[in-house]
Formats: sequence, C-alpha cells, structure tokens
Amino acid sequence: MANEQRPPRIACINDLSGYGRCSLTTAIAVLSAMGVQACPVPTAILSKHTGFDRYTFTDFTPHMGAYMADWAELEFDAVYTGFLGSAEQIRLVEGFLAQQRARQSTPPHVIIDTVMGDGGKIYPTYTPDMCRLMRRLVSHADVITPNVTEACILTGTPYSGEELTTAQARELACRLYELGAGAVVITGIVREPVLCNLVYDGRELYFDAETRTERMFSGTGDLFASIVSARLAAGGSLPEAVSLAGSFIAAATRYTLSLGTPAMEGVCFEPCLSRLMHPQSQEK
Repeated sequence: MANEQRPPRIACINDLSGYGRCSLTTAIAVLSAMGVQACPVPTAILSKHTGFDRYTFTDFTPHMGAYMADWAELEFDAVYTGFLGSAEQIRLVEGFLAQQRARQSTPPHVIIDTVMGDGGKIYPTYTPDMCRLMRRLVSHADVITPNVTEACILTGTPYSGEELTTAQARELACRLYELGAGAVVITGIVREPVLCNLVYDGRELYFDAETRTERMFSGTGDLFASIVSARLAAGGSLPEAVSLAGSFIAAATRYTLSLGTPAMEGVCFEPCLSRLMHPQSQEK
C-alpha cells in the first residue's frame, strides 16, 4: 500500500507513441488524473502508433537495463507493463519485478497487459520465444488483462472470434489462471448488444458489460489497463477497477463518436478525465 504522505507510484513499462492515443501517452494522463504518480519506462519510441501507414520506430532495448538499474533504490506501489518489443525486454521486466519484490516488505501490485495480438492475429514483432517468455512473465502478475486473441495465444486455444459462450469464456479464463496470475481479466468479449470484460480470480467468475458502440477505436486496451492499474494501486478492488474502466471507456467512446474522430486517432478521452478524478480533486 502506498505511503500516506505521497500519491501511489506506478512504474509504467510501455512504448511511447507521439501521435495516436495509446500506450504511455494514455497511461501518464490517466494515472495523473486518478491521483497516481506515473513513472514511465519506454520500451520503444514511435512517431505514431503502428496502426498508421507510416511511422518511425526506435527500439529502446539497449537503454532499458541502465534505465531500470538507476531505479534500484526506488520503491513502487505497482508495476504496469504494456508493449514489450523483444525477448530481452521481457527478461529485463522479470529482473525488475524480482528486484522490487526483494526490496519491499509489501510487494508491489503487478498488472500485465499482454500486448501480443488482436483480431485473431499475433503481432509481427512477436516470436515463438517471446510467446514462451510472456507465458512465464504472467505467472508473476497479480492481474493480467489479455484480449480474446491474446488469451488464445497464451493458452494455445484456437481463435474462433470475439463472441464466447459462458462455457467457452470460463474454460479460457481457467486455462489462463493456470499460468499462475493472481487474477484474470479477459477484455472485449462480444455478447450483442454488449461488450464484456470477464473477471476470474480462481473462485468467482463474472462479466462486467457495457453497451457496444458501432465503431471500435485504437488504444482502448491501454485505457482499460491504465485505469485498472491506478485503482488497484490506490487500494481499490479488482471488480471496482474493472467496472470503472468499462464505464469510462464506454462514455469516452460515445463522446468520440459524437465528434466524428477517426478511429486511428483513438478515443478522445481528455475531456472526460474528470470522471476518474477523486472527489477531493474535483472540489478544488
């Protein structure tokens, strides 16, 4: 639990995309609005996210070891990981988690957003070795937040679409849980007319549902994981965090649709951030 004299502190390990609302750009804004100190570790630096036709890409792997070693004396209330671009980055994250847990009497919350693929396809950057290491990394997590595609990749389950029956969803969640995470959240399960996030902690399984919009936007997974991470670091429960994330994304998506924002630009969440702020923050 965070020291009462300071805000909760989260190490955010993810890429930085200069344009297109996703990854660290999203995480820093969301965590700050929720009263959490965001401490970024860039895994790559891009001019725009990879959904665009053209972008620049700088791999930060050669610098990450020294960067995180310089944090050896720091303590974090949570560690939240997103895009990891190489097997070496996954190993570096494992080492950082071990260092943090050895240093603190109360281990940090670990939230792993398994950014591996979408729409039934694994990302081109992901190798078989990275998949193997990611399966090992999730065993260190308190919470993992894969989408349906990533859940299938991690468990070796054939992908058959985003629509899952309760039996299919339960089996997938159980297989993920067997990898060793403390709790599993599978995002983006389609059950017309709603979009569901499934939560399973090894005992209870439930669905948190929001009305599905007619268009999907880039970066919603980053929004979801950022909100969940911030709420957990501040002492909230997982069901509460998932519900807050789902309702916020639904509201921000409706607002974005009203603006006619191109899908590639992501959810226009900035005017909606007051929904995430602590009551005392809104009164000032």
